[in-house]
Amino acid sequence: MNLRQIKTDNLETLLFAHLMVTAIVAVLAFGTVEPWSLAIFEINALVMVVLLGLLQMLDPQFEWRRLRFTLPLWLLLVWGVVQIIPFGSQPVTIAPETVPLDQLRLPTISMDPQATREAVAKLMALAIYFTVALVVFRRSDRRRLAVRILSIFGLTISFLAIVQRLTWNGQIYWFRKVSIYVAPFGPYGNYNHFAGMVELIFTMPLAMVLFSRIRVEERLFHALSVILLVVAAILSMSRGGMLSIALQFLVCLVVFVGWGRERQGRGRALFLPLAIIATVLVVSLWVGYDSIVRRFDSVQQGAGEYSVVTRVAYLRASWRMFLDHPLTGVGLGAFPTVYPAYGSSSSRYERVEQVHNDYLQLLTDGGIVAGSILLLFVGWVVGLSFSARHRLVGMRRDDRAILIGALLVLPGIGVHSLFDFNLQIAANALLMLIATALALSFFADQDLAG
Repeated sequence: MNLRQIKTDNLETLLFAHLMVTAIVAVLAFGTVEPWSLAIFEINALVMVVLLGLLQMLDPQFEWRRLRFTLPLWLLLVWGVVQIIPFGSQPVTIAPETVPLDQLRLPTISMDPQATREAVAKLMALAIYFTVALVVFRRSDRRRLAVRILSIFGLTISFLAIVQRLTWNGQIYWFRKVSIYVAPFGPYGNYNHFAGMVELIFTMPLAMVLFSRIRVEERLFHALSVILLVVAAILSMSRGGMLSIALQFLVCLVVFVGWGRERQGRGRALFLPLAIIATVLVVSLWVGYDSIVRRFDSVQQGAGEYSVVTRVAYLRASWRMFLDHPLTGVGLGAFPTVYPAYGSSSSRYERVEQVHNDYLQLLTDGGIVAGSILLLFVGWVVGLSFSARHRLVGMRRDDRAILIGALLVLPGIGVHSLFDFNLQIAANALLMLIATALALSFFADQDLAG
């Protein structure tokens, strides 16, 4: 190995470590939703651009074709830029003090250009991280290490979240005071977003337990990570999260039973996943029986429950907003500014920041143009997944486990996005892109056998 290759490997390793540390810190920094943490998140992405540029200069065989999967994200970013480009002419008025401020500026598609600029900056950071992930995950050893890191982190943060709940003093990390209008859990200001984080991690250690060929102690460690993650998600009381996690477990069981029958028969194949599920239920009921019962009692209220009523009101108002701006939307990030013209907040002192439905918010903010970009990306991933089904048999077991675990992330967060806005949270959006990059890395290099 020549000196140039050594430098290339070292730089790629640095990028990998940088990416994984960023994902962990993003979660710990309250999900990276505050201005200070978003600023660090975005500046850090620019540092990674520099490192990525150096890697491209050092590596004559840099595979640009692997980065084709980032195209939909960059297209969405370009659309955000288009939304803040002024067009037309500024109105002339004799008495500007009598004219509303929004009518004095040059017209743009976005109804809040500053909010759209901020959304574009966050989207650019996420696109950069996604690009880096596709580059560093081209090696199978890094894929396995990424899953191991996520498993360790998942175990640690879920244990912390459970302890914090049992010793709750009204403050995140026991020192950060929170508003009475939020419902925190773990490092997040909202319990639904913690559950969303679980959906984005736990399927990968779960797949390693069920599909890979690893040592017993490593299998037990991954199983413990799965158990603590899911127990913490249940204790968060996020019903959307529980539904999504149940779906992920169900899909995983269906896949596992197919492989299990080939290896050892249906009964023995099902023992391990059923044992994990049973352990999760026992521990959850032991730790939080009263809270779980109270939470599910609220389901009996049906459409009359407070959270259901408020979300339905948000959805109806947001749908009217989309119908008024169907093609272009009101501007990425402009939803909080425009919403008061369509509906009111359920809280007296806080405005509605999100739709509580990621798909509808994409339509309100970006219109049919943005929705089409999402459909392009989802269709691309689904098409690649189905085309690779017949090649799973020839894959190495660890690679098969990583691919299945990463793909299982998508239905979970996809269902939860119907009820919440996890993908508006920078930390969760980054974890989703890392899982997607892990899956797409197999399709990028076609390294499915061996």
